[in-house]
Amino acid sequence: MSLREKILIVDDEPHNVQILRIFLNSLNYSIHTAENGTEALAIYDEVRPDLVLLDVMMPDMSGFDVYKHWMSREGFDTPIIFLSANVQKKDILQGLQLGAFDYLTKPYDLDLLEMKVNFAIEQKQKLDRLMTAKAKLSERANTDALTGLYNRMYLNEVLLESSARLNDFQAMLMIDMDNFKSINDTFGHLVGDQVLRAIASIIQKAITPESDLAFRFGGDEFLVLLQQEEGAEEMAQEIIRTVNELAIGSLVEQGANASVSIGITKKVNKHSFEHMIGFADQALLQSKQGGKNQITIY
Repeated sequence: MSLREKILIVDDEPHNVQILRIFLNSLNYSIHTAENGTEALAIYDEVRPDLVLLDVMMPDMSGFDVYKHWMSREGFDTPIIFLSANVQKKDILQGLQLGAFDYLTKPYDLDLLEMKVNFAIEQKQKLDRLMTAKAKLSERANTDALTGLYNRMYLNEVLLESSARLNDFQAMLMIDMDNFKSINDTFGHLVGDQVLRAIASIIQKAITPESDLAFRFGGDEFLVLLQQEEGAEEMAQEIIRTVNELAIGSLVEQGANASVSIGITKKVNKHSFEHMIGFADQALLQSKQGGKNQITIY
């Protein structure tokens, strides 16, 4: 057990709070208190406790109502132990049915309190570790190992599972490396991989990660979804300029340089996503046929 897990005690009786504070402080927990439900709601957001000991009967709102408020929040996972002098079975069941971790009755058996508090926090820590591991696995599954951009599988998930979200994107960039086979054949695949990673980094820095999405579409091709039409051409120009300035050692030694061609399409008439990809592909093809290292807007 780490030393300073945070516990929020919510009780309108100062004597009860004092008993709990002294005892739990002796167990090396960091203690925060609230005198009523309204104060508890405010303090919770400041403290983000690892556990809440929540009195059921309070003057402004019951502990059950406070808990219902927290449970309405997406992602709420803080364990709650209800505290009450009411030992009626129906009240204990109500608290547990709401999803509380446990229920303690007053006056407290301190040995039992210690055991339940320790167990609740240990379970919370296990859950946090599982959620972190799950997030890492999900990120790994959705990320291209070479470039760190989203992969084609994640793009398919966006398409199939979040079609409403796609309506948020107003422009698309299809970006393709010029003469990539020649770079691989001349300098080797390790240099080719180095170039792809560098281009992916340039793309990632060019977009607004809070709103835009960048994918490795396949091979040496990248796809970018932008929430705003404005600035799409300027972004593409900046990507082309920065790629031209890449100083990959093996390329520089032999006087070679990297470049990309870009096709842009904008969702002016709210085309389907498949149409947008088709339009962006056609624009990219025109950039290739027009001499490469340039931008075409479809």
